[in-house]
Amino acid sequence: MAKSPRFQAEEVARALGVATVEFLGGGAFGDTWRVEDRAVKIICDDKYPADRVAREVAGLSRVDSPYVVKLYNARSVLLGGINRPALTFEFVPGGDLDQKVSSGIRPSNEEASALLRGLLTGLSDLHGAEGTVHRDIKPENIALRNGSWAEPVILDLGLAKAMTEETQTVYPAMLGTWLWASPEQLEHKPGRKQSDVFSVGVTVRYAITGEHPFIEDWRSITSLDEVTSAIAAGPKPLPDSVHASLKRVLDRMVQPIQNERGSAASNLRLLGDAA
Repeated sequence: MAKSPRFQAEEVARALGVATVEFLGGGAFGDTWRVEDRAVKIICDDKYPADRVAREVAGLSRVDSPYVVKLYNARSVLLGGINRPALTFEFVPGGDLDQKVSSGIRPSNEEASALLRGLLTGLSDLHGAEGTVHRDIKPENIALRNGSWAEPVILDLGLAKAMTEETQTVYPAMLGTWLWASPEQLEHKPGRKQSDVFSVGVTVRYAITGEHPFIEDWRSITSLDEVTSAIAAGPKPLPDSVHASLKRVLDRMVQPIQNERGSAASNLRLLGDAA
């Protein structure tokens, strides 16, 4: 997330009609601010496509799950002389998964299983809502409610698309953040449900080890072909301390071939059977 906001806090507070705001972080297109028990995402990119805002609203309105962030309303605010989309969400206290892992904290076996179970449940709920696909699962897009590994919340559905909708994306164009994206997305192919499964698997492995499962040093990568080759070669082995049953599910989820990963629901069942 960006370390500094595009607009001053006082200016944002005036635009929102509140006394104070707290900067939570920024992404490529917008900044997120805390307003009491809400989080308001303001799109700051003047050229951000209106259809993408509509997609985020539609994606969130299709699902009702404790593991997917709740959207309260969408409106526009006058900021920097431009009317900008503003989406009001529930504020999820506890920080995101990337912050926790970066601070050196790792989940126990039981916590890692609970984290995976929560993410697969959220993903299953999302995929069951008219086949909505997230396409940008990554550590920064997963909040941990009250800091608990067992209560992950999937954030930022700006790239979400129902499988029943016509895509707004002109391929080849890679959606998602490449470090966490599936090989098919890296190859500029459409992201599917199994793409989300892959990204959850990569993210949970990162939480367990503190390292990317395929890339030793992301700064040394010069092409996406290097990443797809690393994925084809297989992930780094998980530590011996990780339960064999959890390893089995996580290994399945990061297979390079889509139909070998299983669905969110089938992996959830497999995780339950192995418990």
